[in-house]
Amino acid sequence: MVQVIGMYGHIGQYAGIGNVVKVAIKESKGEKVAKGEMKKAVVVETRYPTHRANGSFVQYGRNACVLLSEKGTPIGGAVRAMLSWEFGKPRWKRLSVLGGRMF
Repeated sequence: MVQVIGMYGHIGQYAGIGNVVKVAIKESKGEKVAKGEMKKAVVVETRYPTHRANGSFVQYGRNACVLLSEKGTPIGGAVRAMLSWEFGKPRWKRLSVLGGRMF
């Protein structure tokens, strides 16, 4: 469980899919991160609808993010979220390989 502290390269109040945010770790199950640490994360699912240029929108049942290292690579070995096409870009290649499912 994480809490969003701030956003990188985005002026505004809310983070959307694909935005990089700074988070504080509230609960941790594994050994890779500890409670109280500050990390970067990318938002992969939001409850609020994300509108696309073709007129459609995407809405998930939960809010979710993937923790990133300082270099920008994902921490962990798998992504359980279904990734949207925004993560098919070269910047998120490693994330899309870990996720497997894209729509």
